[in-house]
Amino acid sequence: MIYFITALIMLNVHPPLGWIQYSYPYTNKNLCEKYIGEYKDTLSLSINNHFKHRMVSIQKFECITRDEAVERNSKLGH
Repeated sequence: MIYFITALIMLNVHPPLGWIQYSYPYTNKNLCEKYIGEYKDTLSLSINNHFKHRMVSIQKFECITRDEAVERNSKLGH
């Protein structure tokens, strides 16, 4: 199983909520979660910088598969 650092973000667009994923793969979910724990602030700054004026908030971080992210985004209207 391959996991990716994934963030649920809110933007000032429609639909406002969406899951975004970093491209670095983790074969161990615990290592992925550990990375989030250690670098959450850096990840948050990177996301805020990328989305700039469209950014409202980062709701949460998780380590999930690409298929899980696609399914969750589909449920959100993407």
